[in-house]
Amino acid sequence: MKTKRIIGFIAIISILLIALTGCSSSSAATTEPAKVLKVGVCAGPYGDMFTEAIQPSLEEKGYTVEIVEFSDYVQPNKALAAGEIDLNLFQHSTYLTNFAKENNLDLTFIKEVPTAAMGIFSEKYKTINDVEDGATVAIPNDATNLSRAIRVLAQTNIITIDPAVDPKTATQNTLSSNPKNLQFVEIEAPQLPRSLDSVGIAVINGNYALSSGLNLSDALYNEKLSEGYINGVAVRIEDKDSDFAKDVIAAIESDAFKKVIEDPTKQYVSFQRPSDY
Repeated sequence: MKTKRIIGFIAIISILLIALTGCSSSSAATTEPAKVLKVGVCAGPYGDMFTEAIQPSLEEKGYTVEIVEFSDYVQPNKALAAGEIDLNLFQHSTYLTNFAKENNLDLTFIKEVPTAAMGIFSEKYKTINDVEDGATVAIPNDATNLSRAIRVLAQTNIITIDPAVDPKTATQNTLSSNPKNLQFVEIEAPQLPRSLDSVGIAVINGNYALSSGLNLSDALYNEKLSEGYINGVAVRIEDKDSDFAKDVIAAIESDAFKKVIEDPTKQYVSFQRPSDY
């Protein structure tokens, strides 16, 4: 009898162990690995846009989003290429194309987003027509945004770009007309808002204007964006068809995204929309 009881006990223990092992295997099979997305942004509205309008949709799909903030336009792309982040949102496609080519990086755009245009700001003048002869003009010092700033100024007719020059490569040295004898000073884009107390006017990227507390509606002039100057999400070329890239695109195309962008209480209401919005 004693032997039978021992055998029965062993049988019960064996059954329990098999059951527990089965449950454990089943649990392991149904538990998906954590999907962590590291997103690079610069200080300003695009980091806000990602957290407010894109991140919630990604979290609903099981992603954990980590926002990594950079202080310049150089490091977000280098960090992306190095695999330190998975995507970034801060730049337009023209800048990305030029930067990737100059630095031999395999990066690409996957989706454009509503964009804050460049603005001409001043603490001294009320209108562009008030700008005085010999006034100092602060513009970005990186080649892409410098030529863009020159084109924004040309949109106001305060200067004229030499028609023999490709507008995409225009600088303060390729003007056919500068009737007010404007004096140009090149400054790092993030520092342009701080220059306003020492220059006549400054041509400032929309994201840096907003992040410094400037209101786009207070600009003397707001840029009319052309193709190639709408901001968007960039990834490594190898990831452009990945599941996370498709999920980011879906989030940007969602009604939830548009609801945030079109909210009149949000900063995005004055942003220019991409053609496929």
